[in-house]
Amino acid sequence: MASEAQVLANRANALKSTGPRTGAGKAIACRNAVKHGLTGGPDVICSEDQAAFDRHRERMLGELAPVGSIESALAERVVSLSWRLERVGRMQNETIDTLITGAHRSALSKRFESMMPKIVGQAGAESTDENGDLTLGCMAARDFANHRVLDRLLMYERRIESSLYRSLLELQRLRLVRQMGGPSNPESGPESQD
Repeated sequence: MASEAQVLANRANALKSTGPRTGAGKAIACRNAVKHGLTGGPDVICSEDQAAFDRHRERMLGELAPVGSIESALAERVVSLSWRLERVGRMQNETIDTLITGAHRSALSKRFESMMPKIVGQAGAESTDENGDLTLGCMAARDFANHRVLDRLLMYERRIESSLYRSLLELQRLRLVRQMGGPSNPESGPESQD
């Protein structure tokens, strides 16, 4: 049980640590929990290019051509899911490259332990190969704790794919209903007449 003095001291200390106050600080803090970006959160993670996502989004929305707020919401979901599906593909490739480039140095656990400080923000020679950056691969290997990392990535890929296809099918169903001039909820059916 805390004494009255401890309770007062805790309250005084709590007033000092109020978290980020500016918009920029809040934007940074909201990404603190992002590990690999496959399960949601922001569409663009730190290792990706916002301009590339914007081009992807414009291309997809132009192709999907949503009408109305429900179709727009589904189209935005399709954009986000397709971007994450591309990300998981890049992660798989980079993870394989990460595993291969470290294969000659030491055992699997030592390899990933030596990469840990570099992932946090210190870019070093061991976290990249001669052809480019392996940031996503290192992130995946770290987050999945080196246990069946490729199996876990495949599981995420299947889940994202499934969600993407369900969203596309629902968007197509809504378009078909709209084109036929029917109700947007087929379960409501025609009103029963007495």
